[in-house]
Amino acid sequence: MDAIMNRELALDVAPSYAALNRCQQTDSLPDCTEQTLTSQLQTSLDIQQQLDIFSMYAGRLLSITGIRLNTAFGEHQAAGSSNGSHTYKSLLVLNQQCLAEVHYHSDQPFSPTQQRDIVLLESEWLFALRNALVVARLQQMALKDPLTALGNRRFFDDSFTKAIQLARRRQQTCALLLLDLDNFKQLNDNYGHAMGDELLIVVADCMRDALRQTDSLFRFGGDEFAVILADEDADSADLVARRLLKAINQHHKSVQYGISASAGLAYLQPMQATEHFFAAADRALYEAKASGKANLKQTGKEILKVAATVNFAPSQASNPPLSC
Repeated sequence: MDAIMNRELALDVAPSYAALNRCQQTDSLPDCTEQTLTSQLQTSLDIQQQLDIFSMYAGRLLSITGIRLNTAFGEHQAAGSSNGSHTYKSLLVLNQQCLAEVHYHSDQPFSPTQQRDIVLLESEWLFALRNALVVARLQQMALKDPLTALGNRRFFDDSFTKAIQLARRRQQTCALLLLDLDNFKQLNDNYGHAMGDELLIVVADCMRDALRQTDSLFRFGGDEFAVILADEDADSADLVARRLLKAINQHHKSVQYGISASAGLAYLQPMQATEHFFAAADRALYEAKASGKANLKQTGKEILKVAATVNFAPSQASNPPLSC
């Protein structure tokens, strides 16, 4: 746990006011408040739930409109928060590690007394938050591919099921894009696995740059990737797929080593089982690979009726087809 604490939990860059003196003594807090807040925080290892508990207690001492928490695992906002005309920023520091940055919002200025109350109240949160961050890191390690930091197959299976359920409940479009690299085995054979790993990271970076929902990007292992597209992204899934293939195939590393990507795209159909939806995208990918390199094959879109193939070879990438 100490190794995770030292290297994985702290914010990458501490804000400029990180040198503020932090009082971690709790003697000035009433005993009942100390015990109650501490015990309440220890009931959960979820960062958002701890923030909501802390916000409730902070609201009893301060006239605040909202609290926002920034950690190495993302940004969280207390339930019911809204921006105020005044902001006070604070750091949660434990054992010389910056665990988080807290933004307090209020319609009134924060007096020195209120700032002191904040420091004292925060000191009750440090160990509980540290434990929640450890759990968050362990969960991340279990759901992320260690090389690319994309979601792994376990995370995909869970996210895929939830995306389908949400799309049907909201009556929205859902699409699945499966990608596979062309000539990747030859790259590993000719240049070694270290270069192969570098290309996989390049592909992951291209995916993050091309799509807004980075939590919907996955690597299954080897050179296989998946993208879950929902709502607006699903409505324009063919455009998203073309943009992504263009970014990968035109990347200077891909061009240098003769690597390209092919993809299969499927749209969720009414009453379609989860495994059949995945199988449709998998078949589309197989057909794309079989028909040549740098191809996109899509199926299931109602306006298309039938699958269609588009080529995205690097020589054509500067002027990709406008329709499939």
